[in-house]
Amino acid sequence: MANEITTRAELIDALRVAAELEHGLMAQYLFAVYSMKRYTYEGLDPVQLERVRRWSSSITLIARQEMEHLGLAFNLLAAVGGTPSFTRPNMPQRRDYYGKAGIKLTLTRGDLSTIKRFQHFEAPEDLLKTAKDGVIDQEAAEAWCQRKDMEIDSRADLTDLLGKVALKKHAPPLLQGAPVLSFGWDSVQQLYETIRDGFEHLDKKLGKSQLFVGKPSLQLFGGPSSPQHGTMNDLNQYGLDLIEVKDLASARQAITMILEQGEGVVVNASYLRWTHFCLFTKIRREMEEFGLGDLAARPVVPNPMTMRHPDVCPEDEVTLMTDPASVAVARLFNGSYELMLLLMLYLYSDNVRTQEQVNALMDAAFFPLMTMFVRPLAEMLTEMPAGDGLANAGPGFELNGDVLLFPTLWATWDLFQERFDALVRGFDELLAGGDPWIELPGQREEGFTTSRLWRRLEYMRTNIRRLAEDWRANWLNIGRTS
Repeated sequence: MANEITTRAELIDALRVAAELEHGLMAQYLFAVYSMKRYTYEGLDPVQLERVRRWSSSITLIARQEMEHLGLAFNLLAAVGGTPSFTRPNMPQRRDYYGKAGIKLTLTRGDLSTIKRFQHFEAPEDLLKTAKDGVIDQEAAEAWCQRKDMEIDSRADLTDLLGKVALKKHAPPLLQGAPVLSFGWDSVQQLYETIRDGFEHLDKKLGKSQLFVGKPSLQLFGGPSSPQHGTMNDLNQYGLDLIEVKDLASARQAITMILEQGEGVVVNASYLRWTHFCLFTKIRREMEEFGLGDLAARPVVPNPMTMRHPDVCPEDEVTLMTDPASVAVARLFNGSYELMLLLMLYLYSDNVRTQEQVNALMDAAFFPLMTMFVRPLAEMLTEMPAGDGLANAGPGFELNGDVLLFPTLWATWDLFQERFDALVRGFDELLAGGDPWIELPGQREEGFTTSRLWRRLEYMRTNIRRLAEDWRANWLNIGRTS
């Protein structure tokens, strides 16, 4: 591909890279959050735990916004005729997987070294130039996050300013000859600036009616333009500010939001401290100041996996879990995670569905799969042993190949049912034996004969049974057409 995006195919390819990148960043941020300590028996006093809780809250906010960025990338894709994808490589991957951007795909616990890596992910291009061995200069980062020279008053002003100022101030080398899609860009900032320029070029070249050819029904968005605005099903109620992309102005607005929340390249000074880069800068400073860099997170192994995946590199960075109970819980996590992705992918598809079905599927994808299964299973794994002689386990976010929709529309609902039923069987098999966690620290509680982990899993088994039966009663045969 040339150094500028000049065709629809090039724009779609770049947006797929952006979606894959957002997905990978989100998984890494969530892994770090799930690993952080929550109880006094883990060696922290109440004041220290409150600090760790605030850090966890900040990283969770960032991860939610990465989910939002992924949704925006999907809307940008759908608007120009592309199809969304949740496919991404398993972790770990080599440091140069994304070229000079230096985005090391790896799952590591939420300690100081991980926060430094995240700070580098979100760094504006000016500070990447002075980073040493992938570590941002903290003094320069603090100064960046306190600057007041780019104050603006509105999102419209921000969109205009990005178009006129950002390239002048940051002059990305990408636009001086490096290829776009051999990962020749040097930062996330460069990628999105190139995508924005591609939209502007193609809008002039093709015109609005020829560039924005996607169906509005293939996008998920909230707010006043949404058919769900004012109802309990408005996506914005979940804290996701998703924009409908229908023309150049809305495309620029979506890209501006991503750049604004991430690097804070051009942003109102009052919002600067809430950008991803400045939040990570603050967490790093406080970890160093209070001596909690190695103590904030549980001793979770890096890249915990239930099996060896052929796409990981280097293999020696993988921790293969061997504790049978932990492996079983990790497989339940992976199954819940993939089912959630499949439901979301269906929502972005062009399959037959009513608005009522969309609403119900949204509830199934976000609540309860995310909040009642993916998150709690991940948190519990970081308290469980990975195996003999190993530290704690964790969620590997493992994917067995591409995440694709089922090939036959008429059987889609049955195939979703199979996924729910498989999770039910997994919980039943896990809980068929004795409690393997009762002797772990903090697991014995007065008045109970089973561990805290065991009781949470019993509660989750009840919920997954209910979900599977609800699906069987309400969803089979829905969506089938003659």
